[in-house]
Formats: sequence, structure tokens, C-alpha cells
Amino acid sequence: MKKLFLVSTCLVLTACTSLPNRDGATGPIPDAFVYADDTVNAAALDRVWWEHFGDPTLSALIEQALQANKDVEAGLAALRASRASLRIANASLYPQLSAGASANSNSDNGFDDVSGSARGTASYQLDLFGQNSANRSAAASSYEAQYYNQRALELTISSDVAFNYFSVLALRHRLEVAQSNLDISERIFEIVKARYEAGSVSRFDLKSQEAAVANARARLPQIEQQLVSTETALAILLGQASQDFSAPKGALMEMVPPDIDPGLPSDLLLRRPDLLGAEAALRAADADIAAARAAFFPSIDLSAGVNAGLTGGTSVLGTLAGSLSAPIFSGGRLEGQLESARARADQQLAQYQQATLNALRDVDVSLSALSTAEKREAELFIAQSASDESLQLAELRYKTGADDLTSLLNAQSTAFNAADSLYQGRLDRLSAAIDLFVALGGGWSEAPTLASL
Repeated sequence: MKKLFLVSTCLVLTACTSLPNRDGATGPIPDAFVYADDTVNAAALDRVWWEHFGDPTLSALIEQALQANKDVEAGLAALRASRASLRIANASLYPQLSAGASANSNSDNGFDDVSGSARGTASYQLDLFGQNSANRSAAASSYEAQYYNQRALELTISSDVAFNYFSVLALRHRLEVAQSNLDISERIFEIVKARYEAGSVSRFDLKSQEAAVANARARLPQIEQQLVSTETALAILLGQASQDFSAPKGALMEMVPPDIDPGLPSDLLLRRPDLLGAEAALRAADADIAAARAAFFPSIDLSAGVNAGLTGGTSVLGTLAGSLSAPIFSGGRLEGQLESARARADQQLAQYQQATLNALRDVDVSLSALSTAEKREAELFIAQSASDESLQLAELRYKTGADDLTSLLNAQSTAFNAADSLYQGRLDRLSAAIDLFVALGGGWSEAPTLASL
């Protein structure tokens, strides 16, 4: 009866250290995204999401960044350190073995009187109340969190490379538009100058067009500086010195974002690495609570040893020992550790729930932005074509004296803004597609393997 009571007591106390049930920790998940459309032949998410843009240069840049980016390298080092911590935690679940040998001589005349001995010891801590198991679970969950955080970092790096590459291409087009606008301004200035010298227009027209030329010329260094900043940022992402880097060429207007199937909101919990990392961190915090609870209970250590003499005949001595220790008074230390572990778990739970809300929002915002950018770009194409024709007519009418300079300048400004906006619109559309791929987790769903640790 006493043995049955002791076993029952141990089972009850061990249950007190078990991990809590976190089912439904995320709160209610909507059935569908608000801005998701029924899209035929939508692109399926996969790890190499960038290949859906159909640009081999982009794929090469991202692969290079994932191999050479310094933040990725630092993250991999942190992941190795976390893996080592898990191995350390695993060691507490197994017996510890050690061996040693010694030799000494009491002779003053050399080594004629030498004695030696060898010893071996084994020790093991009974994990009756699950403290070591809880510590191992915490280390395993921390490793998983680090693993998922590394995947989230790689997703961020790859999306940054794509955005900066597209931005470089867009800025190059915008620089061409600005140069073309300057050429038009200078050509109009020559027309105005000729008409001024002929007495057909006033000095006001001449100075107005001179100012327009200066403003057109001033746009060039501004865009050039933006191009330098973006290009050097891309070099850093690729792990290269910016001084020796030149971004490759690409056909911006030939890259059209694919239709993307967002799936169900609940899918985000299984494929967004940041959410998986937050969930793993929550499990680690829960395991810390279990370990803090187990610290209130006794610990039992077993040890065995063998000592053998190596000289003067066989002499073997074996020992077997066990020890029991239990906390009696800790001055509130154990209680404080438990309270701290519970508070960290509450913090991780709130952060996990907040990350889930942010993830759901990210997808809907990206879906809306992608749809809006597509509609806006269609109108920009119309505006660009119409403004080019309007500029040609305005220039002809000014030459013949049918319109004044103000009408021509307005037409030129409209044509420049339309062309510039068209490339910015394509960049916005591509960027929205990148954001959607990232918001959906990038199509990545690989889990860490812990069986070998």
C-alpha cells in the first residue's frame, strides 16, 4: 500500500509539471480574406517564390544573397549555437560517465617504487518530476524558434533583394524619362528663343521656358542619387562592397506579377515562419514554467564508482551511493522563478496573438494593394499615351501661334508626370506582389528535424 501511495504521489507531482494546453491560443481565425478574389490559374506558393516573376537575373541575385548575406551568416551561427544548447540539455537525460588514472613514486632512487590506480565513475539524476525533461523541451522549442526566425530572416532578405532590384530598374527608366524631358525642354526653349528674337513672344515666355529647362535639369541629380542609394543597398544585401558593384540590367515592363492564391487564413499558422517561431517561443516559455514548478520537488542523484590498483596485485573497490535533496527554504527564490516564468509565458502568448493579427492584416492589405496597383497601372498606360499625343499637338500649335506657352508647358508637365508615374506604378505593382508573397510566408513549410539531437 505504501508503494502504491508513493507511485501515485509521484504521478500527481509529475503531472503538475506538464505543459499547459494552448489550443485556441490564437483566438478566432476568419474563414476567408476580405480582398481575396477567385483567381483562375493562380500561382501556387513554393519556396522559390521569386521565380514566378520569370526573371533569371532576379533568381540569381536572390540565390547569391542567401549564400553571401552577412545577416544570414550571423543567423546561421546563432542557429548552430541554439542547436548546441539543445545537445547540452539532452545530456541531462543520460548517465554521465568518467574515468581517470594516476601514478606516483615514493622512491628517491628513480622509478623503482611506482604505484598506480585507475577509477571510473557513473552518475545519474532521476528525473522523477520532469525538471530535466522540461529543460530539454524548453531548449528544443528555443531551437525551433531560432530555426523559424532564420527562415523569416531569409524571407526578408530575399524580398529586400527583389524590391531593390526592381527599384533600380524603375529608377533607371525614370532617369531616362527625366533626360527625355530635359531634351524636350531645351528644344522648346530654342523655339521660344527664336520667336522672342522675332518679336512674336514676350521676354516673359523666354524666362518661363528658361526656368522650365533648369527645373528639368535639376531632376536628374535627384534621381541619380536615389539610384546610387538603391544600388548600394542591393550590393550590401548581396554581401558585396558597394564600390565594386553595378546592378545588372533587366526588363522592368516585361515583368508582370503572377496571380497568387492566398489560401485560407488558417493556413498562415502553418506556413509563416514568424508565426511558427512565435509559437515555438510560447512552447519554450511553457516548458520553463514546468521546470520552475519541478524545482520545488526533491531531486535524487545516483552514483557508482570503481577504483582499481594497477600495481602490487589486483585491488578493486566498488562504491554505490544515492542522495536525496529537497528545498526547504529559498527566501522566495523558487517562487520568484515560477512567477517570472509564468509572466514570460503570458508575454509570449500576447506576442503570438499579436503576430497572428498582424499576419492576417498583412495578407489583406497586400491583396488590396496588388489589386489597386493593377487598376492604377491600367489607367497610367492610357494617361501616358494620351499625354504624349497631347504634347505633340501643343508643340505644333505653339509653333503656329495657335496657343500660348502656358498650354505647351502644361502639356509637357503632364507628359513627364505620366511617363514617370507609369514606371513608379509598375514598381508599386511588383512591390505589392512581393509583399503578398512575404505575407503568405513565401511558400516555405519545412520543419526542423530534432530526432538526431
